[in-house]
Amino acid sequence: MTHPDSNGPDAESEQQVVQIDDGKPFDEEKKKKKSGKSKAARKAHKKGDVEASRKAHEEKEDHGGSGSEFVKPIVFGGLDGIITTFAVVAAAQGADGDLEVAKAVLILGFANLFADGFSMGFGEFLSSRAELDFAMSERAREMWEVENAIDLEKKEMVDLYKERGISEEDAITMVEILAKDKDLFVDTMMVEELGIQVDEDDQWGPLKSALYMFFSFIIFGMVPLFVYLPQKDGTTIFAIACCATAVTLFILGCVRGRLTRQHWLKCGLFMVLNGTIAAGISYLVGYLVAQAVE
Repeated sequence: MTHPDSNGPDAESEQQVVQIDDGKPFDEEKKKKKSGKSKAARKAHKKGDVEASRKAHEEKEDHGGSGSEFVKPIVFGGLDGIITTFAVVAAAQGADGDLEVAKAVLILGFANLFADGFSMGFGEFLSSRAELDFAMSERAREMWEVENAIDLEKKEMVDLYKERGISEEDAITMVEILAKDKDLFVDTMMVEELGIQVDEDDQWGPLKSALYMFFSFIIFGMVPLFVYLPQKDGTTIFAIACCATAVTLFILGCVRGRLTRQHWLKCGLFMVLNGTIAAGISYLVGYLVAQAVE
């Protein structure tokens, strides 16, 4: 961090960082540099390099990760989509696997894909909307309490900090500073007291989340079905579908790892394992049912 007494370009850079903290607009160059700073900080942490870490923290770093708020709908939608459709394929192969069954797989698979995709997307919209509405109502209640009984709200926050091992004197000081800004105080209370974070500026969040879920479900779910379009030998095409599905699951896992900043190889292999177990269960059930009805 630049020393407060410094002048020139460094002082201006420090002022821009403060503006970022206040939520004010900042230039595009700063946006582009944030990702690099975050990578430097994570690399320093892995190596235990204190000097590199201090250097990376001289300017504000980005902790969120681009698109990280949509990890859940992308991963869940893609995983459910590809496993749902591949389960249809595996069950059909376990039951018979001839060309007539392959045609049925295409018909049932595509019908099921779009119906389930819509259901998943709409369900994601309803759940996200409900979460946002609940969070907004709780924030409105907390704001009302702050405006009408701020002394009691301050006491609640002081007691909360004391329970975490902070001395009463320090807790009171912290709360008094936070209470100077009502919005900041309420937002802090929402997180510390209720465990809720509210993004008032993203009212379209539930719809975006639903669309991510829907398109992820459709795109990934089409992989096993596209393999069946040529309608070749059932056993051969099933083997190709298995390979295509495994590769897609691995890619989906790698994307998940990239967005959540976890080890990409572990995430990819875990996704493949998940899909393999689900497909194995579906194949076995299809085989057993076919044997039972013969």
